[in-house]
Amino acid sequence: MPMRKFQHTVTADDTSAQVGSGDLDVLATPRLITWCENAAFQVCKQNIDDDHTTVGTMVKIEHVKGSPVGSEVTVHCAEPINDGRRLVCHVTVTDPEGEELAKGEIHRAVVDPDRFMSKCQRVL
Repeated sequence: MPMRKFQHTVTADDTSAQVGSGDLDVLATPRLITWCENAAFQVCKQNIDDDHTTVGTMVKIEHVKGSPVGSEVTVHCAEPINDGRRLVCHVTVTDPEGEELAKGEIHRAVVDPDRFMSKCQRVL
């Protein structure tokens, strides 16, 4: 399965201590998830019509190894699988040596932006 790569360098702003998900100066799981979701969004938008977008619906990530400030991290995102209701991207996150830091999948629904936003406005 072809994979697109997205590179990141862990900064102090990306740590658990900074984002509030822990007290260590290592890559925070919420930041890692954000990077994975962004990768899936970028890959999915190449697979839909220009008048649509995608929204996240589910995240399944197993974060198995810490990464200190200064670490280089690569998010590998596969082309999405279309199950008829959503696009599913498998992701793997590695360090420069290719060691796995995390893996999982991101689910995104294809939506019409205007219709989606009009439904959100009704909630207010």
